[in-house]
Amino acid sequence: MLAISIFIFIASTIAASGATGATKDHVIGRMKVTLMPEYDAQSVLVIQEGKFADRTAFPSDVKFTLPMEVTKLTDACSLSPGGHHFCQIFEIKKAGKNKFVNIKLPFPDFFIDYQYAPFAVKKNSQREFTYSVDTSYPIKTLEVHVQQPARSEKFKIEPASYETYSKDDFEYRKYTFKNVKAGEAKSISVSYFKTDTAPSVDLKFSSMKTPEVFEGSTGEILLVAGLAALGIIWIARRRVKKA
Repeated sequence: MLAISIFIFIASTIAASGATGATKDHVIGRMKVTLMPEYDAQSVLVIQEGKFADRTAFPSDVKFTLPMEVTKLTDACSLSPGGHHFCQIFEIKKAGKNKFVNIKLPFPDFFIDYQYAPFAVKKNSQREFTYSVDTSYPIKTLEVHVQQPARSEKFKIEPASYETYSKDDFEYRKYTFKNVKAGEAKSISVSYFKTDTAPSVDLKFSSMKTPEVFEGSTGEILLVAGLAALGIIWIARRRVKKA
């Protein structure tokens, strides 16, 4: 296993070193952002996944903008058509009111996740935050899913034009945006009340469900398979870190 991991890392580095093309020309075909307030920690877990539209443009350098309150970036990975994960070396930098990471993606499918703390967690308190979706690139289809924390009350999000669904004992709100322009503001405001300070799940005793990814025909099928495989590895890594 160690030899395989070393081989994958070296292959990823070699592939990424040949990256060409300006990042400003990239277009994201589909992207899903999942916001999970107080899911497994006293912060907001953000999972951002998707694929760039032009596969022939990769390997390439890309940039992801992060909230200033980011406390921990766990993974920044690319997925091959065969479902192999290529997690990249990254360094969080500051620029104005945001943080960002520049990474080299060997393939156009990507997966990043991080924790950020936009509010203080106290007993019997109102939690509020506004999350701005990273639109550094044009996005043909953007989905934003917001998970309602366990034991929360008076849960409210804005704008009000969303769908509601249930999954794995959680309630979600879902937004779908089409043809989002680069730099176009897509902000989601979330507020709720909680009496306790415990997260929704304890990963030491609860099974972690991989967030649902895009489903469909053509390239999306490969994305689903690849992210499912990455999800298993991601879950194991998080459990080890929590132990």
